[in-house]
Amino acid sequence: MSRPTFAEVNLAAVRGNFVALRALLAPKVKMAGIVKADAYGHGAVPVARTLQDAGCDMFAVAMVEEAVELRVAGIHRPILVMGAIPADEIAAALEYDLRPTIDDLATAREIERQAAPHGRTVAVHLKIDTGMNRLGVRAEDAAAAAQAIAGMPHLVLEGAFTHFACADLDGHAATGGQLERFRAALDAMRAAGVLPPLIHAANSSALIAVAAAHFDMVRPGLALYGIRPCSAARSVPLVPALALKSRVAHIKCVRRGESASYGHRWTATRDSCLALLPIGYADGYPWALSNCGQVRVGGRLCPVVGTVCMDATLVDVTDVPDVQVGLEATLLEADHDSPLSAEAVAALCHTIPYEILTGIGRRVPRLYPNSGEK
Repeated sequence: MSRPTFAEVNLAAVRGNFVALRALLAPKVKMAGIVKADAYGHGAVPVARTLQDAGCDMFAVAMVEEAVELRVAGIHRPILVMGAIPADEIAAALEYDLRPTIDDLATAREIERQAAPHGRTVAVHLKIDTGMNRLGVRAEDAAAAAQAIAGMPHLVLEGAFTHFACADLDGHAATGGQLERFRAALDAMRAAGVLPPLIHAANSSALIAVAAAHFDMVRPGLALYGIRPCSAARSVPLVPALALKSRVAHIKCVRRGESASYGHRWTATRDSCLALLPIGYADGYPWALSNCGQVRVGGRLCPVVGTVCMDATLVDVTDVPDVQVGLEATLLEADHDSPLSAEAVAALCHTIPYEILTGIGRRVPRLYPNSGEK
């Protein structure tokens, strides 16, 4: 049984975005595709398979369970776990040959302790906090931390990285300041003889707009899915990869003056025809679009009326000719210029495209036309 609500993902667009981003890099610079949060709602396994086939060098996720899902599905490229790893998840990281992030020396010591009885050598990446003030050792402590890791017989320092806080804000001074602090930390590590072979800092925005941040590897996320992360991305041929669709499940005729949905926040100003779509905020269609969203039905933009419910949304289809149950409705369109783009919908909700895409729940099937993926 297939649900009438689904996300349609264009894997050819994901591959094309990868190629377009690769073209911005020097030949020796590697790419780590960010596929955390179910590949930003696009489906981690199909996306990772597509990127692996396209030549992606590494993958990065936020947590161990995301990486294990990829390994079980046959993804064999290195996988970096960028988030903090609890002690009780280290065994799985070892079993599935993952690259843990070292954000403090306590984590390094615990990985060393658990790896030692198995005679395992674990490749790790040191996170250096240059101003995000989230995870990572402080930049001035990076060389000492790297030396400590180098002294642990079951750890190999494969990489060192930082994360920009403001790279999506054009020319923000914080990015230059973080880059300077990162370079200073790298210089200190080099002087101490503990500089690892993979240095990385650039997210999608920095990949596109800050060439000085490319180093040995870049970590694109949002741009892989065709969303422009910064204004400079307009010069890159990125194609959005996801459309969110449903089908009319029921049609209700209401009279002028009658109200609909929770709170009666909408009242008909004319005799109207309302279509019920079986999608709501439990699926990731935001409650914030109540009385202000739009949906394309029968080729026409139709307003969302009343409160978006947990499992249903009402749309005014009075002006749609021949509307009927089963007619397809599009809630997100894979088009930068559409009023239903992820960017446009995010703006209506006073949020960011990341939240719109990652909010699409797992109960919404992902379909991959012309890809062989299911």
